[in-house]
Amino acid sequence: MLRKRWAVVALAAVVVGTAAPPAGPAAAATARDRPASADAAQSGHRPTSMTAQVTGAVADATSTVGTNAIFGPDTRVPVTPTTTFPASATVRLTFAGGQCTGFMISERTVATAGHCVHSGGTLGSWRTNVVAYPGHDGTTAPFGSCAAVRLFAPSGWTGSIYAPTPADPTYNYGAVQLNCTIGARTGWLGLGYPTQPATGSCTTTQGYPVDRPGQWASKDFIRAEALNHFYVRHPFVGGQDGSPVFYTPDPDDWCPTRPPLVIPCPCPPPPPCVCPNPAVLGILASGPYGTGPGATNNVVTRITTPVINNFMQWR
Repeated sequence: MLRKRWAVVALAAVVVGTAAPPAGPAAAATARDRPASADAAQSGHRPTSMTAQVTGAVADATSTVGTNAIFGPDTRVPVTPTTTFPASATVRLTFAGGQCTGFMISERTVATAGHCVHSGGTLGSWRTNVVAYPGHDGTTAPFGSCAAVRLFAPSGWTGSIYAPTPADPTYNYGAVQLNCTIGARTGWLGLGYPTQPATGSCTTTQGYPVDRPGQWASKDFIRAEALNHFYVRHPFVGGQDGSPVFYTPDPDDWCPTRPPLVIPCPCPPPPPCVCPNPAVLGILASGPYGTGPGATNNVVTRITTPVINNFMQWR
């Protein structure tokens, strides 16, 4: 039995609130002039977007972007049923040429990894034929499906509009606005960020790997952290890109740290609102890359204030 160490990790959480159903597809021009905040406008978090394109091709769910990285035993377990929260709010995303995972952050918006909406850099392109299936169980979609009407990513991922720069992994996050308000049925996840060091904290992630049908979950803990990333060893297979990572509320003996959470809950107007639980603190983005802890762990894009600002705007 592992010896438990108790640590308090404060989590500031916001609810991405409900929004009115979309009136229809947005204008075809990219929206590169709507910063979420002054700080975001001066950084790679500056929002960019594109009206979702439909080419008529069938999305191929057997291929995907991303890499596979499993450290030791494959500890993924099937999630069933997928009609209960938070599995219902975990989304299988398909697009022409691949598959990812996302999660509902409002009635009509799915958060995911940046490369699931745009291939990255100024020479990259926006994904086409993006379709969301919340709570897909591997055979059926109990809540149906919704098509994308608009795709969002920060300029640090799509590439600077001033120079031909490549995608920066710091900004590997994005969102999909849907043509329906399916989140009213599935529920949606909150967003949060730790105000104290989170290394050692227990985490759970769940998503849609291409090597197995249905939704799968795993448990691990944060092995290391940096300003914009967490590093974990959740088994990661292509298709799980974009999966939510959140604190495990009550692990038993498998994890070296059991962190009680203090979760303040500021909500967007109008009140009242109920803060969703669990709160997502990161997005599973890639397998190992670079040097340092990223070379030997899977990489999670960390939820920070600029990231939340963008998701609040994109909801």
